[in-house]
Amino acid sequence: MTMGRLAILVGFALGICVVPLAARAQSPMGAAPQIQTAQTFLMTWSGQKWDEMKTVSADTVTVKVGPGVHTPQNVQLSLPFRGLSTLRTDGKVTGVKVDEIAFKVGDKEMRGPATIDLKEDNGVFRVTGVTAATTQQASTQQ
Repeated sequence: MTMGRLAILVGFALGICVVPLAARAQSPMGAAPQIQTAQTFLMTWSGQKWDEMKTVSADTVTVKVGPGVHTPQNVQLSLPFRGLSTLRTDGKVTGVKVDEIAFKVGDKEMRGPATIDLKEDNGVFRVTGVTAATTQQASTQQ
């Protein structure tokens, strides 16, 4: 192998290693705090881990599904959920939009988008409410 070909091969190998490192250095080191709060809330809610849910929620959380208003204990959340994105009003974080989420209230299963309302206090986000606009409904039959 000639020196020229060896130099090209070494340059190519270094290029393959350096590009991913540079891209990783530019990307953030995790989800934004409001997304982490929403994700933790949804995961603890679906697992009915009420004590853990308190670490990311306000004293009172309302769940509005269609025309009804409930508490998280009265609405069963099904996994998976998808599509979390931050909602802002005048540059301030006010909530997290969920593209698709599934609930079960009584014997009715509902699926659709939802909004998780957040309140920030000294950089810590707390969930204050959930509003779901259902797009599909199906009765569960046994």
